[in-house]
Amino acid sequence: MIETTTCCCDPCTSTELGVEPDMRLGDTCVLCCCRECERCDTLIDLDCENQIKDGADAGYWDVCDICLLDTDILYDDELEAERREGMHR
Repeated sequence: MIETTTCCCDPCTSTELGVEPDMRLGDTCVLCCCRECERCDTLIDLDCENQIKDGADAGYWDVCDICLLDTDILYDDELEAERREGMHR
C-alpha cells in the first residue's frame, strides 16, 4: 500500500488551518472528513455530529453538541428515544 501524504481535497481543510494533514484514512485527511455545524459553522469531530431532522424535506442537518437544542429531533429514531429517556432522568 502506498502511503499518501497529500490530501486529495481542494481546498484541504488541514492546509487552510496550517496544520499537517492526518492521512490515516487514506487519500483524504481527517479534517476534510469532518462536517461543519449547520448553525455555527465550527468543525465537528468525526462521529460526534448530531444529525437532526430538518423538517422541510425529511433530510438532516449536522449540528454540534453546543447547538443541539431540546426541541431538536435526532434523525435516528433509536438514538432519539435514548436521548429523550436520558433527559427525563
